[in-house]
Amino acid sequence: MEYEVLFPGSNASMLVTLQPGEKLNAIAGAMVAKSASLALRGHMWGGFSGSLKRSILGGETFYFQEILAENEKGDVLLAPAAPGDIKVISLTDGQDYFVQNGCLLAALENVEMDTKIQKLKAGLFSGAGMFILHLKGTGHIAVSAFGAIMEVPIPAGAEYIINNGHIVAWAGDTEYTIVKAGQTWFSSFASGAGLACKFTGPGKVWVQTRNPKAFGAWAQKYAPMRFGL
Repeated sequence: MEYEVLFPGSNASMLVTLQPGEKLNAIAGAMVAKSASLALRGHMWGGFSGSLKRSILGGETFYFQEILAENEKGDVLLAPAAPGDIKVISLTDGQDYFVQNGCLLAALENVEMDTKIQKLKAGLFSGAGMFILHLKGTGHIAVSAFGAIMEVPIPAGAEYIINNGHIVAWAGDTEYTIVKAGQTWFSSFASGAGLACKFTGPGKVWVQTRNPKAFGAWAQKYAPMRFGL
């Protein structure tokens, strides 16, 4: 299986070449175009119970797209719904990853997915929700974001604070807690930063350069007001 991220940046898409017998899982609606030789079907990745938990608790799509090269090789072009970048993360040496809701684009090769519950405080205030996607296995995962994606390596023992609305994914062995972004609660909320996640290394975190919720609030200010029903 080969892949390439096209037009990296605000309009990224992903071209994947499948050899006979290979398949991938992508979020519903991700397929832009494909070779006629590839089969496309909607399926419940992880079975009915796993799909139901992922949809109701995690806010993800119930069905995923399974794209399969049955007899011939072929290409498929994938793209996320929001304008932004795509990052491919390799699952190696048994490393697992957590992905924020809405940021998973596709899983290549032998990737397993489950929905994990967070600690109460983290779930309520981390910005990722009570349930997040947990991915492990061998292969690659493609995550998408609003804006560009930056990889933040955190050395052992070091601490790094990230605004909740900018988190995309993090390595499963990276510890984090919820903290105020500023020195005091007043400065945290008066500055618009609010709560943040303090990650402790060693580990890696991927962040998006734009905050979808903040952008939505900004755009709403310029939307025409509607009166009546």
